[in-house]
Amino acid sequence: MATFILNPNGTGTILWTASDGGTATYEYVDSDDTSDYLYSATNGQRIIVDLESPSVASGDVDTINSVTLKLKAQKTLLGNGYITVQQLGTAADSSSISNGLDSITIPSGSWTTYSGAAKTTSDGTDDWVYGDLAGLQLRVNQFRNLRFGQNQVAYLYAEVDYTPTAVAVTHNAPFFGSNF
Repeated sequence: MATFILNPNGTGTILWTASDGGTATYEYVDSDDTSDYLYSATNGQRIIVDLESPSVASGDVDTINSVTLKLKAQKTLLGNGYITVQQLGTAADSSSISNGLDSITIPSGSWTTYSGAAKTTSDGTDDWVYGDLAGLQLRVNQFRNLRFGQNQVAYLYAEVDYTPTAVAVTHNAPFFGSNF
């Protein structure tokens, strides 16, 4: 099995605040750099981002085994922060990608990478197909108001676990030896 990463490359909806006070866009969560991030302490605020095209060609992917939403986050000040994460969008067959919510508890402290559950289907029933990745979006929801501090997200991405297409082996090496 092998993996590749899908980083954000477009803004769906972002209601969280940008760390520098600028306009909140996907660029605040598109790399493993914690100097720029999005933050929230208000229940119901969300981040929805579109993802880039896969770096692996469709012909090189035999099967998509799972897609996992991952994020680098931290909670400031005391207590825990709570978020939910979800994969959504439009699948290759025009149905909706919706495979459930995952809840993540973020204890106060330093930046840590968190994972949602590895989703083996795009909609709870149908296996992933390569074309589903073109319409995939990631969503993070602030869950509960925070009395102290804020949740901060610096990196948001999808990790795709796949089985590569088998490479045909041809044996056309010259024979060295006696040719009778």
